[in-house]
Formats: sequence, C-alpha cells, structure tokens
Amino acid sequence: MPSNSSTTSARELTPEESLRAERSRLVRERWMHLLLLGFALSVVVHVGIMLRLWWVKLPERVEAQDGPAVEMRLQELPPTVEVVNDQVELPDPSPMVLGPMTTEIDPVPNLGAEEASGNPDQNAWGAPEAPGVGLIAGPGGAGRGIGIGSGKGGGGTSFFGVGGRGTRFAFIVDISGSMEQENRIVTALSELQRSVNALPDFTQFYVVLYSNNAIRPDFELDGWLRATRANKSRIGAWLETMGPRGGTFPLEAFDIVFKLPQPPDVIFFLTDGEIPGDTVYHVRNFTAGMKREVIINTIGFSSEAGKEPLEQMAKENRGVFRFVPTRMQGVKQ
Repeated sequence: MPSNSSTTSARELTPEESLRAERSRLVRERWMHLLLLGFALSVVVHVGIMLRLWWVKLPERVEAQDGPAVEMRLQELPPTVEVVNDQVELPDPSPMVLGPMTTEIDPVPNLGAEEASGNPDQNAWGAPEAPGVGLIAGPGGAGRGIGIGSGKGGGGTSFFGVGGRGTRFAFIVDISGSMEQENRIVTALSELQRSVNALPDFTQFYVVLYSNNAIRPDFELDGWLRATRANKSRIGAWLETMGPRGGTFPLEAFDIVFKLPQPPDVIFFLTDGEIPGDTVYHVRNFTAGMKREVIINTIGFSSEAGKEPLEQMAKENRGVFRFVPTRMQGVKQ
C-alpha cells in the first residue's frame, strides 16, 4: 500500500490560487516602490531645508567675518512731482493769474566773482524757484526774490536770485567796458553759466551778450539750443573767450531774441549801467507783436544808474526787477 507521504505531497495550484498569489506579489512590490519613492522624496525635502537654512544663516556669518553686511536696494523710481532746490513743487492747477507786478527785492550780500561759481543747482544768491503759475513773491514772502515763467509748466532756473519757469529761456547780458570794473564780467558770466547748467535737458536756451552790438556764438545762428550737457559745455567754452568791451546798447540783442522761430517764455536781462531811453519803448513794441506773453526779469548789476527803465520793463512784462551789488576790490567786508 502507498505511504501517507505520497498522498500529502504538494499538489499543483488551481488557476484561482495562482491568480491570488500573483496579485499578492504585485501588491507587495507596489508598496515597496511607494516606500522607496517616499524615502527619496523625504531625502530631497530634507536636503532642501538644510540648504535653505544654510543660505539664510550665510549673511550672518559673512557679516561676522567681514564686517557689516552690504544693503542693496532697488533704484527708486523718479518722483511724480518736481523737486527744485530741496523743495517739492506740485503743478498749480489754478488758471488764476495776477496782474502786472514788479518789486525790488531786499539787497543781497555784496559778492565777488568767486561766489558765483560752484554747484550748478545752487548759487551764492540763494536763488529760490518760482512758487507757481502767475505768481510773483514780494519781500518777506515765501520764496522771496522770485520771478516766474510763462505759466505753461516746463522747467525752471534762476539768475541772480530771480527764478523763472517755462520751456524756452533767453539771457541778454551786458559785457560793456564798465563790466571790467570790480571783475563784474567774471561774476556775471559765471552766474550765467550756472543758470544754464541748472536747466533740465528738455528745455531750450539762447544766450546773447551785448555791448555796442549783439554778440552770440556761431552755433546759435539756427535758433534755440536744447539744454543738453553738450550744449551747456559749448556755451561755457564760448563764454570763457568773452571780455568787456564797448558801450551799453541792448536793443539789437532784444531784436534777435524776439525774432527767434519760437518766442521765449522767460527773458533774463542784465546791465550794469544806463541803457538808451528808447529801449523800453522798443521792447514794448516787440512784446506787443507776440502771440503769447513773454516774462522779462531785469537785473541791475552793481550800479543803480539804470534802475528806473529796468523797473518799468519788468513791470510791463510781469517780471521782477532786482538790484545786485558787487564787492568793491580792496574793501574789507
């Protein structure tokens, strides 16, 4: 008779049992894969956390080793308002314009040529900017010593403490023989260069010197110069070649300025002596032919001999008259 061992030997699995066994194996393999994937992800996450902590602590270590850490900031965007002479100027929305005015500003300190140069944004006369459209500040008021531009916005500058706003600025400056006294011409041309340098580059300027006749550089013959750095340098180099000469006859200079392709917004007119009596009359005719208002600011330089016509010219053209004394050589202050 056959033994019990032969009857209890392994038998072949049925198809159902084989299928269950295969499914169990696949489940075990899937769980093993998931465990390995979870472990790998855990390693990546922990390595990332370690790197992050290392990166955060790195500046502290650098600061401890090499001194204070360097602070870096993004460049600030340009302001939406104009900042002039450390004061914020907001656009004036009011269309109101005051009537013709003029005022003699309190005397400024006696200054020599060396005080006129320096920072292109400031001068020794403490020149403030214009307070707004159509305004002229009198003595003792805020922004004293101010003339203004055309009321059309634009940029601003100042000349011997008289400010102006607009887009086109003309300078008519005396270089007659008397400007040699007390080194006046050096003071005047240094302040002229500073005033031009202070103009923003989107504005335009025109410089005419005068004695017996008008004097201007060849590169101005085509009209207004844009206030670029290159043009400012060109006018500065030209001014260095100028010296005192002749008499005091500004009419031709005014004629040139008023015949430019576009009218000026602001004119700064300087003289150190008496001007011909018919100058005011001719300037009145020039301005009457303009289609727009032209502001004329006048500066009596060193001598008050021609004060009356300068005051009248400024008054008739909504400008400011200012007398600017110079320091006598050899006199202690």
